[in-house]
Amino acid sequence: MKNRLLNLLLLTLLFIGQSAYATEPLSAKRFDPQAKVKAQSAFEQANAYAKQKKYKKALEYLKTSYEYEQADGTAFNFGVVYEALKDYENAIKWYKQSFEMGKIDGGVNLGLLYKEHDEYIKSEQWYKKAIHKGSIQGLFNLALLYEEKLNDIPNAIEWYKKAINAGDVDAYDNISLLYHDIKKDNLTASAYYIATIDKSYSKKQILDFLRNDWKIDETTLKKAYELQKALVPNPYRGGID
Repeated sequence: MKNRLLNLLLLTLLFIGQSAYATEPLSAKRFDPQAKVKAQSAFEQANAYAKQKKYKKALEYLKTSYEYEQADGTAFNFGVVYEALKDYENAIKWYKQSFEMGKIDGGVNLGLLYKEHDEYIKSEQWYKKAIHKGSIQGLFNLALLYEEKLNDIPNAIEWYKKAINAGDVDAYDNISLLYHDIKKDNLTASAYYIATIDKSYSKKQILDFLRNDWKIDETTLKKAYELQKALVPNPYRGGID
């Protein structure tokens, strides 16, 4: 059973049309009757080049797309491409722009970028901004920041719990491992893993892991099964026999 750590949001096909607009001077292309169609076409070309790691070509098409329609998804992907090119000044600029336009993932990626550059206070600030806008990934990433980099276990536990309550399945893995590896609390660790049955793992996978890898005895497993019913919003109720 592995700890699933989120390192980077992948470049995704973020479709134009869900956007607020930046306060930049309008391009004449915006008044083209086919502006949305041409923006979408250029956006898809940019994604295709980015997937091939042809980032300079991707930038050319993102610029064309943005001239036709200043969409938050395009601004976000500017940030992704500039980050891939290690142009962090422009990556930060465009992630901030996309966040201001309504793309919450822009705030999450800023948190990740600052974390990777050991600027943990800024990372924490941007995760919290994204969380304030409703980001579940921000909850998970903030907990991971507290655990990995700030060695703040009480806050890590608090934010993993918030992520679980918001529906993040990966947070179960991380909080289980935290209780097992750091707090040496096998009962609570087992309870959170049992709660993942039928969410991300099968009953057999979890029970085999707990019995064979962690060497959890049957009495503790039974207690953990009952405990998880009080710990999580949607516990496993299928029994462990």
